[in-house]
Amino acid sequence: MEWDKYKSKIIKGLNLFNFDEKILNVISGSVKNNQKIFIGGNGGSAATASHYVCDFSKGANKNWKKGKNRFQAINLSSNMEYITAISNDLDYSEIFKQQLINLASPKDVCILLSASGNSPNVIKAAQCAKNLEMIVIGITGFRGGKLKEISDYSAHIPMDSYEVCEDIHSIFGHFLTCYLRERK
Repeated sequence: MEWDKYKSKIIKGLNLFNFDEKILNVISGSVKNNQKIFIGGNGGSAATASHYVCDFSKGANKNWKKGKNRFQAINLSSNMEYITAISNDLDYSEIFKQQLINLASPKDVCILLSASGNSPNVIKAAQCAKNLEMIVIGITGFRGGKLKEISDYSAHIPMDSYEVCEDIHSIFGHFLTCYLRERK
């Protein structure tokens, strides 16, 4: 593929991307409400989840060096020892759900990323989060899948390209970081 063609797909994706603006209030209010933010995804979305956690934990807070008003972001995709134990002893579809059962509380925030919106482990996590009375934010691509249906709030890019969806999801994470850092 030529660079100009890919670049035009990204621009098209940005123009098609839509998100519920209440997501901004949910995430920014999590500090004041003492809510943890759990973030997870598979493959490229796992890397994006990791990036969100880094940016929310440090970059989103202008008072980070003073230790004030920090976001409590936890990556569901990074604890390989626990993920492999769950996969081996139960099933891979349980990897995020079991972590939420251990760590989450009602009203905590669960952000799940999935280009297809149909990854079984992501769907189980969303259902578990709903049962735990968490707030579920689904960040999806393609047609949104089950994750978009289950989520309380949605950010969606209606394109059938994993690469474009994952790039837009990453850009959205950077937007959220800038928004959170600049909020009053």
